[in-house]
Amino acid sequence: MHTQPRLKANYQVEVVDGRRVFLLAEGKHFVLDNPVVAALVPLLDGSHTVMDLVARLAPVVGPAQSFAALRTLEAGGHLAEGSLAGAAGALDEAELAWWDIHELTPSDEPATVQLAAVGAADAVAADVRDGLLRAGVRVQSATVDELSAQPGGALPVVLVDDYLDPALDGLNRAFLTAEQPWLIARPLGRELWLGPLLTPGSTGCWACLEQRITGNRQVERYLAGRADRTGAGGRHRDAERRAGAVAAHPVTARHPAAVQVFTGLLGAELVRRQSGAGGGTLDGRLVTIDLKTLAVDEHQLIAQPQCRRCGDPALVSQRSPKVVLSPAQASHTTDGGFRVQPPQQTFDRLSKHISPVLGAVTVLSAHDVGGNGVTYSFTAGHNFAMVNDNMDLLRRNLRGQSGGKGRTEIQAKVSAICEAVERYCAVWRSDEPVVRSSFAALGAGEAVHPADLLLFSDRQQANAAAWNADPANRLHLVPEPFDQNRPIDWSRAWSLTNSTERLVPAGIAWYGHPDLAEHFYCVGDSNGSAAGNTIEEAVLQGFCELAERDAVAIWWYNRLRRRGFDLASLDDPYVRTLQQFYAGMGRDIWVLDITTDLGIPTFVAGSHRDHAVQDVMVGFGAHPDARTALFRALTELNQFLPFVDQRDDDGNTIYRTDDLETLDWCRTARVEDQPWLLPDPGQPPATLADFAELGTSDLADTVQWCVNRAAEVDVEVMVLNQTRPEIELSVVKVLAPGLRHFWRRLGPGRLYDVPVAMGWRAEPLDESALNPYSVFF
Repeated sequence: MHTQPRLKANYQVEVVDGRRVFLLAEGKHFVLDNPVVAALVPLLDGSHTVMDLVARLAPVVGPAQSFAALRTLEAGGHLAEGSLAGAAGALDEAELAWWDIHELTPSDEPATVQLAAVGAADAVAADVRDGLLRAGVRVQSATVDELSAQPGGALPVVLVDDYLDPALDGLNRAFLTAEQPWLIARPLGRELWLGPLLTPGSTGCWACLEQRITGNRQVERYLAGRADRTGAGGRHRDAERRAGAVAAHPVTARHPAAVQVFTGLLGAELVRRQSGAGGGTLDGRLVTIDLKTLAVDEHQLIAQPQCRRCGDPALVSQRSPKVVLSPAQASHTTDGGFRVQPPQQTFDRLSKHISPVLGAVTVLSAHDVGGNGVTYSFTAGHNFAMVNDNMDLLRRNLRGQSGGKGRTEIQAKVSAICEAVERYCAVWRSDEPVVRSSFAALGAGEAVHPADLLLFSDRQQANAAAWNADPANRLHLVPEPFDQNRPIDWSRAWSLTNSTERLVPAGIAWYGHPDLAEHFYCVGDSNGSAAGNTIEEAVLQGFCELAERDAVAIWWYNRLRRRGFDLASLDDPYVRTLQQFYAGMGRDIWVLDITTDLGIPTFVAGSHRDHAVQDVMVGFGAHPDARTALFRALTELNQFLPFVDQRDDDGNTIYRTDDLETLDWCRTARVEDQPWLLPDPGQPPATLADFAELGTSDLADTVQWCVNRAAEVDVEVMVLNQTRPEIELSVVKVLAPGLRHFWRRLGPGRLYDVPVAMGWRAEPLDESALNPYSVFF
């Protein structure tokens, strides 16, 4: 208990009816209905000891009641120490209130910093110094070279015009060696940047910061790769100083009022820190203040255990490829598949990775149809590496979004975040374990030939130049023939089928691998990529995607008539609500069973508009549990509705896409002309009773069941671990040579063989007879 307690100075105090005490603070109000507290209030000015207070009330209140009232006030956080000396004793009431708000006592020693500036920030360094002095901060001016040469002493504060200035790397190394905390800040531009405060051994370092910022500067990275770029006046801004910064973007705009705002905020934080504020706002956090909108945002710096400066790069570069499946019971199976925890827990764990500045996920936003409470869909931003200086690729990357779906809002959010993290983890960063060799030197026993994964036909490769030149074929680019004698990088994967290491082409395994700039032997894609709370979750998700797309390709390109599924047999209120919602939009909804010889229940959910232009949409789902697969297909269908839900005054669709292939499909595909899209009227519809129960919800057992099913049709299942140590999510790429992507890849194999083996066709189609429409997403 305080020696001489006082009510905190930031309270407005009102007493009503001699017993109810109102304590009013900014954004907070407290009511204490206690006549003893009411009697104490006039005495709580900090001039009385506890025993004095008890004695003052003794004529009317017993000591036990007085002590109880004081304990109530103290427990509520309403009291502070009144016996102030030194700097605290010189404060007036308003200043004391400021300190009470922060629950601090001012230090007798002023905060001291070493202030240095880099680039355009030097122009405001003197103003920042003067402002800090007015805030009570002692300032020692220094240069970057001086700080690097003699780290230690007062806290270094480095003002910059760009957080990627190459000079910061040398500072970072010096401060890491000296275990010296330091703070970076930008007093320029529309957005003021404060922090992070970098503390070796506690937070990430500047190199951790640089990796995330660089990843989210896609335009700057594109420009850095252009040898023909020029700045205003025919030169790059400050080109010499920026030579080492890959994604440099210095900011120079300044205004005296902005500098005052910056200095006031920085000074307050430094004073608080000096007075013992634990867990300061800037500890490992960047705070941005948008001076146009007055929006304030926090961005958490994620320490990277594999950081080249403060971590151990071997965590990734020397990681074993072996994948060991451990028993893991799925406790959440009602939405989104088999999961070991509910989606809210996953969201809470991963939300710190969402940031346009420091995030693996740049943004998370709703993408549903008018907030209808039925169809939940979210998009999450992610960044990709550039394999060359292609402007069209840059444009697609900037608009690239990961999608999330679910029966609930939180499941859709988590689905979007996990897909964005999956994309992030699959970007090539040069620290991945690889073997450099040619296929001819390795041999088929050790390495997987790209053709066995891509499955393009000879005819496609012969016509690749003309095909690739058509913008409508952006998803279906055909690579050049693979040179078996050319050394490339091979990533180390693990065969779950044969319990052995296999080498897979790194250009297929990772986005943006540099081999493809020299030898365009493949097109990277997300097929089989998946994320999960555990590696078992991720592997199951990835394999289900492979099975789904294999089944879709076989059905789509052969235009097979398949049986429908009786949605009414589910007797599910969500399904009934969904059917009513679609009907209200003038749309039909149906489901097809397209399960193949793999035996993984796989469905297509379809919908078309009752209009001359039908805007046919489809969603797919596969899972060993048929009910889960079915709802995956339905929720993926929901995910596409926002692209076609808006209408003009004449009832025509306003499309939310400019993709040529998607627009062609929406405007021209009609179910009357494409009856394979609809249930086959000659077959009775399926129900859940037609699908065998899995019999387990253990994830390792379920994965093994899938591996066994694949082995029965002579398909090997391999897993490449792409998990990044700094993200609490397992990420893998599952590969299964022979299973088809649903993009237009028309080489020999299951695309032609399965329809015959299943009795759906008497003989395989010729390549020329396959569906002229390609899957458009």
